[in-house]
Parts: sequence; structure tokens; C-alpha cells
Amino acid sequence: MAASVAVVGAGSVGGFFAAQARQAGNQVTLCVRTGFVQLVVETGGEEITVDASVHTDPAEVGFHDWVLLAVKAHQTAATADWLKALCCPSTVVVVLQNGVEHRERVEPLAQGAEVLPAVVRYGGEAIEPGRVRHYTYGVLTVPEGGTGRRLVELFGGSAAQVRLTENFERDAWSKLVTNVAANGIPAITLQRFPVFRRPEVAALAEALMMECIAVAGAAGIEVASELARSEVKRLAGLPDHVGSSMLYDRLAGRSLEYDALNGAVVRIGERHGVPAPLNRAMVALLAAISDEGAK
Repeated sequence: MAASVAVVGAGSVGGFFAAQARQAGNQVTLCVRTGFVQLVVETGGEEITVDASVHTDPAEVGFHDWVLLAVKAHQTAATADWLKALCCPSTVVVVLQNGVEHRERVEPLAQGAEVLPAVVRYGGEAIEPGRVRHYTYGVLTVPEGGTGRRLVELFGGSAAQVRLTENFERDAWSKLVTNVAANGIPAITLQRFPVFRRPEVAALAEALMMECIAVAGAAGIEVASELARSEVKRLAGLPDHVGSSMLYDRLAGRSLEYDALNGAVVRIGERHGVPAPLNRAMVALLAAISDEGAK
């Protein structure tokens, strides 16, 4: 049976998964700040025109079965009116955001709806409002359980993959290990992933990741130290045209999502007495860039 799916934030991630939810036969509502006529997703050498209603006013929508929250983590508070309009206790809010603090951010705004955190593996960029270019991946990893299995069914028959995990916290921290370098370094250098082929940049990236692994361990989450080196190598091997979402945000003059990434490492590290000086330096630089870009 088709479900009603609202996507809050139809940028790159939200636009791609909105297209896949519609491909799976669900009714899709797009909740956006900047309006557009129709969502088009470029993927696999073709253009998909998404049959979905587009709304810029929370007063225009009602309760939905599912809400895919796809704004950046630092934009969550600004979605309060949307979540109030879309959510009731039977709604499931799937948090398609970076970081390790999904529930802490979203539950106070969810109107009693169930909050399902997701690790997003996705590569793409928003070209303009209503147009998304998908490059690589399209995977959501969510906690094992009944709601996770329902999400698998929701996307059944689409190009999106939903994976279930019995250790979501480890998976979320493993993604954060990658993100503390993969997002911020391209944004600071204004370069795409070939920047990681520079030996000195690769060394910095690995050191940032190792700080994150140490903080994860102090928080009780075991992440293998080998992940840092393997992820730097993987990033360096990605196609030349692929960059990070934070780079795309900087190029577009938008504020940056550094607090949920490097900021979380610093914040949680302080809580457990583990210093993270390199991540602290990244926060300082990215905060300055973000504030300047948002003017």
C-alpha cells in the first residue's frame, strides 16, 4: 500500500530520496524554502521528473505517514513549523543528516512522532532549486527493527538502498570519522576530492579522523583505527568531479554544517576528557567561512 511521504528540504539528498520514494509508488510532498515548479533528478545518464507537489508554506500540508528530514543539521530548528504541520504520533521522521546526535536534535520538534536516525551514503549536488545531479551511492543505514524494515519496504523497487544494522551508533561514528575530513577540507581549500591525493593533505585528513576515532572510543563506541587510512585512500580515489556537500554549500554562499561534524568531536571529546585540537582548528576556520558566506 502506498504511503504519504513528505520530504523537508529537497536539495541534493532530499531530492534524490524523494525521487526514489516516488519511484517506489508512494505519494510525495516536497517542503521547501525556495519554491520551484518541478523536481528533476539527473542520475545514471537520464533525467527523472518527479511527480510530487511542492510547498513553501507549512499551512498547505497536513499529517503524513513518513517525513524525510533532509535539511542540514544546523538548519533543523528552522523546520519546526514544518514538523508541527506534518507530524503526529503515527508519523515516522527519518533523519537524513550527518553527525551522531540525530535524536537529540529532532525529538523535541517531532510532535511525538517516532524518530528514526539514518546514516546517509550519497554523492551528488543541487545544481539549482528543483534540479539535483546524483553521482554516486544512494544508501540509508538505519537501526534494525520493525520501523527499519518498514523503511526497506517504503523504498522497495527503487534505486535507493536501505540497510539495517544492529549497531547504528558504530555506523554513525564511522561515517563521522570520514566526514570530519571529507567535508571540511574541500570546503576550506575550495577543491574537490583530488585534494586528498596531496600527501600533506592526506596526512592531515588521517590525523583528523584518528582524533574522531579516539573520541568515539572514549564514548564507548569502538571504531577500528584502520578506518582512517582506508577512508583517506578511498577519498583520493574518487572521480575528479566529486566534492563534498560542505564544498557545494560554500560555493553557493550558504552556511556550513561544521558543528554537527567537527564540532561534535570537540564537544563529545570535552565531555570525556579527550582533546581534539585539529578538529577544534577546523571548527574555528569553518565557522569563520560560514559566517562570512551567510552575510
